[in-house]
Order: sequence, then C-alpha cells, then structure tokens
Amino acid sequence: MAATWLSASEQTVLAEACAAFSDATQRFRAEARPQLTNRLAPTIHFSTSGKQFDMPVVVVPNAGSHTAAAVQNRHQGGRWQGTDRPLMLVTYYVSAKLAENLIAARIPFLDTAGNVYLDEPEATVMITGRDKPALRHSDTTSRSTTNKGLRVSFALATQPGLVDQPYRAIADMSGVALNTVNLAVDDLMARKLLVKKNGARVIADRRKFIRDWATLYPTGLRPKLGARRYASAMDISWWKTAPLKDFNALLGGECAAEALTHENKPVSVTLYAHGGATNALMKAGRLRPDENGDIEIVESFWPEHAEASWDAPAGIVPILLVYADMIASGDSRNHSVADILYDNFLDR
Repeated sequence: MAATWLSASEQTVLAEACAAFSDATQRFRAEARPQLTNRLAPTIHFSTSGKQFDMPVVVVPNAGSHTAAAVQNRHQGGRWQGTDRPLMLVTYYVSAKLAENLIAARIPFLDTAGNVYLDEPEATVMITGRDKPALRHSDTTSRSTTNKGLRVSFALATQPGLVDQPYRAIADMSGVALNTVNLAVDDLMARKLLVKKNGARVIADRRKFIRDWATLYPTGLRPKLGARRYASAMDISWWKTAPLKDFNALLGGECAAEALTHENKPVSVTLYAHGGATNALMKAGRLRPDENGDIEIVESFWPEHAEASWDAPAGIVPILLVYADMIASGDSRNHSVADILYDNFLDR
C-alpha cells in the first residue's frame, strides 16, 4: 500500500494538534513525523513520563459523525498494517458527542483544542470537553505553510530580532518577495504563532513555532530544494578535510547532529550548498551521481548573507534545520537524536 500524503492544510492540522496536546497536558510532548515514501502513514511521536512511542495517524480536518466508522474500517482488524498500534484520528475539533462515540469504539483521537483519547501500554490520556478553538486556521490558502512561507518562518526562527524588523528586512533575510512576507506574516499572526506585545511583533511560543516549522519542512519545503544523491570514492568522513566554506556548503543531517551531540554514528552526509553540487565540490569529494549514494547535496534555501546573523556553530546549518533533517530521515534512531537536539538546544 502506498503512503498517504498530506495536503498543506492537513499538515497544519497535524502540527497544531501536536502543539495543543503538549499545551493541554503540560508535561507530555507530541511531535508530528511526516510520512515518507517508505511509510504507510504519518505518525505522532509521543513522549510521556519518560516513555516514547509512535502512533500512526489519519488526518481528517473536518471530522463528523461518520468519522468513527470510517476510521474503524481502516484499522484492518483493530491494528494498523505494519504496526502494533491502532490508527489515531487527528482533526480540527472533536465535539463531546463525537468523543463519546470514538472512545466507545476505542479509536484514539487528538484535536487542535487539546482533546485527546490515548490508551496504550505506555500511557493512558483522556481529555474531553475543551472548547473549540476561537479562530479556525484557513485551509489550502495558508501562506505560511507554502515553500516560500516556510522560508520566511525559517528566517524568523534563526535570525535574532528579525521578527520585529520591517517587512523589507525580513524579505532580504528570507530570500523572498516583499509581498510574500506580508502574506506569510499575516498568516502567522492569524495562527497565533506571532503576536503583538507592547507594540512589538514577537514569536508567541518559540517551542510551538519550532515544532510547527520542523513538522512542515520535510514535505512543504525540502522537496523543492533539488536534493541529489552521490557516492564518494573516499570514506564517509571525507567532508572533514574538505574546505566546505570554499564551496559555499554547510553541514546538515546526521553528520551535523553527531558534531553537536556525539550521540549517533552517521551513515550518510547531508550538505546544503549555494549552487548545489558544483564541479569544485564534486572534485573535492570525488563524487559521482548515485541515487542510492550516502551523500546528499541540497540547494541552500536562504540568502548567503543571512548566515552572518545566525547563532549556529561554524560550518553547520542552524540547529533547527539539523533537527528537521533528523525527523525527516524516517529513522527511529535519528528520531532519538532529534529529541536530544531539541532538549539540549531548542527547548528554551
């Protein structure tokens, strides 16, 4: 069975539901893991009292009375194919009546208000009756979840103080048109990710902002970056002696995570490079195209001059992007390292 790819609006519902769970429970965390080509469904990674587990999900933005039966039909005998977990419904809002029906059918659910039913060996969580969110996020017209909108959010998250600068400055650091910034910021304000505080524009909840971007990046922006795979005639650590700066390249993915945490043994190299795989870079790494190669070169999606303002280690992309790369990998070992990155560097 092929993977179930999410639309932009479904990705947003998933991200907002995860943030609502964390807010409602206070001590537990939920992070969306976008579906990849080798998965049957997207998942939510739950962290509850020291225990971690993944739940496969189906996203139905407007769940109604018919939803319980429809989801139950997809359970394939009560468990989702390829896992020992039931399929979890993620939606904009679960009314008290719908919650009653879903619980009776033992169908786990989560909505953007923080209503949740989860009954697994690692944790049992049931919250119902929370009010419907006052402001419904718009659907596919969302400007902050497009690939250009995500470039704006990345700049805001990685450039200290940029969020309250004039739109022209934000456009300059994002590498997008002025009108794109206008639309994206308006949408971020509507979604309550940005707010006005004492007359200044600020990120309302940095943790939520980061989780939202990292959730949307793998399917909303990364596919637009022309990633290509290569094999090298040298050892996987060839990049350590290569003058990456001379090639306008920065380290991301597993190697960057290892440099930051020393908690993983990289099996692949990810480089973000302005201009992609130039002849000079290909020569330095003795690279040859190979769709199964362990070296991935991705086109940088930010202006080169923006790098001077980053709060990031030399030679490495911002930690937010390393974190998103590890989530996007689809490897459970990388997900554990992503949690370490989040706890040590991003949860502030």
